[in-house]
Amino acid sequence: MIELPEGAPLAEYQAYVRALEALHGWLDADAARNCFLMGEEVGELFAAVRKLERAAPGDPAREAGVAAVGEEIVDVLNYLLAIANRLDIDVEAAFRAKNARNQTRTWP
Repeated sequence: MIELPEGAPLAEYQAYVRALEALHGWLDADAARNCFLMGEEVGELFAAVRKLERAAPGDPAREAGVAAVGEEIVDVLNYLLAIANRLDIDVEAAFRAKNARNQTRTWP
């Protein structure tokens, strides 16, 4: 069985996102609004990946493309954690529980 070591600091990421939202005055956005905003960011992530996939290996633009994909991933993660915070979901606990179940499942 694959295990994530105890003490992984995912809870600290959630706390950081909550503090970041408080700093910017975004705590009044509910979970549904954050879902819509995350959807926009997912679209931007898809576009960045598509652009990166068009860059040839060795193309100097590829490094910038990888950085752009990384930034979009962070935007999606921030919204994902904000949604979890609105619903009082411990993402680390949910991650562990879901992936423990997934290790016993099979897919066609």
